[in-house]
Amino acid sequence: MVHYAAIVMSSAAVFHPLNASARGALHDIPFVAFDTETTGLHASDRLVELAAVRFRGDVVEGEWSTLVDPGTAIPAEATLVHGIRSQDVAGSPPAAEALPGFLDFIQGAALVGHNAPFDIRVLAHELLRAGLPLPDNPVLDTCAIPRRLQLDVPNHRLATLAHRFGVPQGRGHRALADARVARGLLEAYLRDLGPAVESLVRLALTQDSVLLSFRGYASEQVAPSPLVALMRRARAELRSVVLACADDGAPARPRRVTPRDVYSLGGTVYVEADCPEDGSVRTFRMDRITAARLDQEKMGIMHLTQNRSWRPGAAGKC
Repeated sequence: MVHYAAIVMSSAAVFHPLNASARGALHDIPFVAFDTETTGLHASDRLVELAAVRFRGDVVEGEWSTLVDPGTAIPAEATLVHGIRSQDVAGSPPAAEALPGFLDFIQGAALVGHNAPFDIRVLAHELLRAGLPLPDNPVLDTCAIPRRLQLDVPNHRLATLAHRFGVPQGRGHRALADARVARGLLEAYLRDLGPAVESLVRLALTQDSVLLSFRGYASEQVAPSPLVALMRRARAELRSVVLACADDGAPARPRRVTPRDVYSLGGTVYVEADCPEDGSVRTFRMDRITAARLDQEKMGIMHLTQNRSWRPGAAGKC
């Protein structure tokens, strides 16, 4: 595994505004090409490999990769695609331990992926399972760009486009090799297809209406509920919420959080919140929150389940 110490900066500082010429500005922006390998073809399948290449212009600034223990056997049909077997990932970190390193690596960069919606949804599921926030990085899809330009190619597979643009290929369907190809494709598009690609990339990085993001790819319509309304009210009024939640039967304990976002993925609703207790940003499953109230509100605690109760001082997590 190769690690890179990324400079932490806000997305706004990186992407707004683009004052220089389009090409000059794009060459000043940090990008991270990334790819995943999984246990199957569904977004809810588990991660087995994750890799990324950080670059600026034509300079590679670092690479990062790791195998991931999915916590389940890797099906034979998946191994036929990427060659990764259950014994290969034995002793590798689970997603919850691997993903913080990936989040550090992509800080302040625009992401680049091929058929990016699939990878984004896989990562979103894994991040939420781990209680980690969805990052705000914009995402460029190297599969969508030639489609948008109606490029005359047999198909838009990674290998086909790499051959068309003369991008070197390693072993297909391994995360680091495919991330390197995705980086090469973006460079080739900008080099060979000219202002049309520059305009598409610039638009995607600066216009919210076409911004591709984890939330844009992963979020579903949130079903209304009293708890959703409470979290949205707290966010609108910039107020904290005192909540308790239980995980795997562990007793609940109260904690004070400040809601940032509410979203749904795979039919499960989550709230992302700042946690002043340890200075972190965490994601909580709504169906595991046993009680919640607006901070300093005199009304009684809103109990959300019949068979669970708030037990002050008890240890636990959610």
